[in-house]
Amino acid sequence: MKRTTVLAGLGLVVVLGGGCRYWEAFTRPPQRSPIYATAQSRPCSWLPEARDQSRLRAVAVRDKVRQLLLPALHAAELDAWLLVERDSQRDPMLDSLGLGEPGDKLVLFIGDDGKLRAFAFGTPLVMPVLSASGLFEQVSALTPGAVADTLARFRPRRIGINYSARVPFADGVATGSRQFAAWLAGREYAGRFRSAEPLAIAWRAARTADEIELARQGARCAAEIAERTVAGALIETGQTTAAELAWRAAADLRAAQLECLSLPRVSVVKLADSARLSWPWAGANTDTSIDEGDLVHVALELRYAGMAAAVERTGYVRKRWESDIPSALRTAFEAVIQVRNGLAPLFRHGLSGQQLATDAAAWAEQRGLTVELLAHPVGYTARDAGTLVPAGVGPYDMAAGLAERPLQQGELQSLGFRVTVPLAGGRRLTWSAADTGVVGFGGLDFLVPPAGDLVQ
Repeated sequence: MKRTTVLAGLGLVVVLGGGCRYWEAFTRPPQRSPIYATAQSRPCSWLPEARDQSRLRAVAVRDKVRQLLLPALHAAELDAWLLVERDSQRDPMLDSLGLGEPGDKLVLFIGDDGKLRAFAFGTPLVMPVLSASGLFEQVSALTPGAVADTLARFRPRRIGINYSARVPFADGVATGSRQFAAWLAGREYAGRFRSAEPLAIAWRAARTADEIELARQGARCAAEIAERTVAGALIETGQTTAAELAWRAAADLRAAQLECLSLPRVSVVKLADSARLSWPWAGANTDTSIDEGDLVHVALELRYAGMAAAVERTGYVRKRWESDIPSALRTAFEAVIQVRNGLAPLFRHGLSGQQLATDAAAWAEQRGLTVELLAHPVGYTARDAGTLVPAGVGPYDMAAGLAERPLQQGELQSLGFRVTVPLAGGRRLTWSAADTGVVGFGGLDFLVPPAGDLVQ
C-alpha cells in the first residue's frame, strides 16, 4: 500500500440536475482489494440523514420563494409565472422549487398588490406532494376551470412561461406542454404568455444565506469523499485500478445518502508517458493499474439538499525511495495555485462574463501562462449555459445572454480552468482545477478554502 500526496485544489461546480442510476454500472471490486473492506463506512457522518436533508431543502426553497420571487417578478416586468409539466415533458425549473417528482402539474405565482400569491394544480397523485411542499395557499385539481378561474381573479397582464431560444434551462416548456397550458388557461390568458427567460435566469442566480450554507456543506462533503478516494492506504501499486477507485467513490456517495449527478471519474496519469499528459489524459474508469510515480485524478458530482457540488482532486503516488513529491511536480502545482489566486479577484460584482474572460486572458498572457478558462454561474449545468467559454472559442448561442449579464453580489460562481505547466525534460502537463465561491465586490469568496499547499 502506498502513501499518496493530494495535489489538486478543491474543485466545486454547483449545478442542478436529476439523479443518476449509477450503482449498477460499477462491478464489485475483488475481495483482495482494501477498498472492499473500507468502502462500507459512511463518509461525511456529520451530515444529517436523508430525511433531514429533504426537510432542510424544503425550508430553504420556501424561504427563497418568500424572499426573492416577488422582486424577481417585478424586475422581469411580469405579473405572473406559470410553470407546467407533464410526465413526458419535464420542466427543469420545477426541480429548483423542490417539485421534481413526475406527474402532471401546473404552478402559478402571481404578484398581487405587493404580495406574492401561490397556487398549484395537479392530478390526484401529485396533489399531496404539492400540498406537502408548503409553498402554496391553495392546491386544486388540474382542470381548465380551476386554472382559468384563478387567473380571472387576479387578471395578470403579462404571464411568464419557460420558453427561450437562447438558454436551455429557461426553455422547459415543450410545444405540447405550451399547448396544454394554453388550454388550461383559456384563450384570453394564453394570449398574455411571455418568455420568462429573465426571471428564470434571476431565480437560478439568486441565492439565500440558507442555500449558500447548504452549498458549503455539500462542498465540504465532496472534498472529504474525493480525498478518501485517492488515499494512499487504499492503493496497491500494480494492482488497484482506476475502475476500482471509481467504485469506491460511488460507494461513498451511496453511504453518505447523497444523490449522484454523474458517474465518478477516476483517471490515472502516467507521468512517464508523454502522450498521456494532455487533458483528458488516458480516460476515466479504465482498468489501468496504478503504479509508483503516477498521478491519480478524481472528479465527483453530487447533490446535497438540492445544492449540487463537484470536486476534483489529484494525488501523487510516491515511489518507494521518495519522502516527498518531485520538486518539478511541486512547481507545477504552484502554478495551478498562482492561476487560481490570480483569477479569483476578477469575479467581481458588476463585471460581465465577457469582460471577465477578456481580463483573464490578459492576465494569463502577461505571465506567459497557457490557461483555458471554464466558468459558469451556479444553478446552471456547465453544458447547458455558462457565463464564460474556453479561450479561443466564440460564445455559443445559448450562453450569449448569460455572457452579457453582469455578475451580482451574493451569486455562486464556478471558477474552473486548465493550465499547461512544464515538467522535467521539456515535457508539459495540462492540469485541471476548479473552485466555487460567492461573488463579492472584491472577487470570489470560496465556499471551502482551497488547498494552499500540497496536502501530505
